[in-house]
Amino acid sequence: MKNVYACPHCEAVLNPSVKILLKVGYKGKQGMILLSPQPGNFKFICDRTVADALQDGKAATFACPVCGQDLQSPQNKEFVRLHLVGPDRKIRKVEFSRVFGQHATFVVDEDEITSYGEDVSGSDPTNFFGV
Repeated sequence: MKNVYACPHCEAVLNPSVKILLKVGYKGKQGMILLSPQPGNFKFICDRTVADALQDGKAATFACPVCGQDLQSPQNKEFVRLHLVGPDRKIRKVEFSRVFGQHATFVVDEDEITSYGEDVSGSDPTNFFGV
């Protein structure tokens, strides 16, 4: 079984194929975005109307393409939260920055927090996630 990313609200699978599919919005523009399922890989494919409007340091909104719920983290408004179910069937939280150009991702399970990206050093995950 591969890693499965799911909506924390409706539990819909967000990576039915290779990429994670989410709705993205920025400055009144809406579209779809494809993200890598590999933590630390910050490449993405996005609807051109949204991609052309994105500005470094500004936050985009992310929503589930199935239920439409906002995916903003309840612990930190600068992050998006998804669920990650690994091959061991254990549910983890994945939190990644919704600020364009900021590369920070945290994978949180019961015992530890693993961080990815060059911008995690300025973030204290214990404050974000209550671990």
